[in-house]
Amino acid sequence: MPGSAVNADEVPEPPDEAFVDLYDRLAKPFDVIATTAALTGMGQVAVGQIVGSALATGAEAQELLGSMSRNIRSLATSLQSHNERCIGELRGPVQWSETMSARASSFGDRDLFVCATPTRAYDIDENQVLVAGLTTVVEGARAATEHVRSPSSDPLLDAARRAGNEAKRWLDHPSLSGVSRRRPGPRALRRTRSGKHRGTYEPALAVLDRAAEPLSAAVIAAWRDQRTRAQHRVVVEIIRRLERGGRRLPELRVERGALFAGPVQYHHNRRLGDHATVSGITIGRLLVDVPARLHDPDRARAEIELAGRSGGRPTMVIMDDADLDVAVARAVELATTPRR
Repeated sequence: MPGSAVNADEVPEPPDEAFVDLYDRLAKPFDVIATTAALTGMGQVAVGQIVGSALATGAEAQELLGSMSRNIRSLATSLQSHNERCIGELRGPVQWSETMSARASSFGDRDLFVCATPTRAYDIDENQVLVAGLTTVVEGARAATEHVRSPSSDPLLDAARRAGNEAKRWLDHPSLSGVSRRRPGPRALRRTRSGKHRGTYEPALAVLDRAAEPLSAAVIAAWRDQRTRAQHRVVVEIIRRLERGGRRLPELRVERGALFAGPVQYHHNRRLGDHATVSGITIGRLLVDVPARLHDPDRARAEIELAGRSGGRPTMVIMDDADLDVAVARAVELATTPRR
């Protein structure tokens, strides 16, 4: 819930085999917040808060901020030259064409020269990577705390705020304030990883790597309730049965809060009893789901509940593995039967 952070760095139990298969079928790269919300039923604001706190307070962010006072003195630089008017002294190679033009507009002052003066430049690939890492911490802290309506004493949120403020201060440092804020591309990342100053920038690279996958599969799996686990197993088993003939279904993608893979769709019912949207697992025209009361042996009661939120679709409750085969066969039959 917004206002109470969850530590995404806690080590959970390994996920079950069905979830590992489901996670491996996700089309990558994917939107972590939208996908986690679709898988677990958590709101996107809550997931965004968890992701933000992971980026702002994780071990990678702590290492980056802890190393800044040392690394700021070891930044890679390049030498660049710019033209500068010099009177009575030379600060670099004389640019004679520019010098003669300048003298012509200065009443022929023979002590005036235009020199190519060398300066130390910080706006290079390596420092853009460092700035991107610090910016990731700032953005993570903002995501973790921006939806907290009142001051919170949550230690994780307090840590996120402190990390965000510290990262902002380093971004305002004179050596970094003029560095481009654009996201570094693959070339810049490769150059930073292989450069002679790579030790200075490894913490920033680690933050960017964490940002690419802020939540592990095991962490996401741990947030599911028992019914969601059962639903995920049904989704995987249905996909496996549809693929038995050798046809591979498309990778799972998230659209409008639901997971899609060819004819299979999974829409988590975040609130049981909410019939405003169709929820469960659809196979083409057929809506299937586990019972709302997971261990309720009354099939008739489960079927009535499912039909009530089906939007008029054909339905079937999945109570055991035998039901999976029947459901797939019925879905195939419905797909080949013209609508009336």
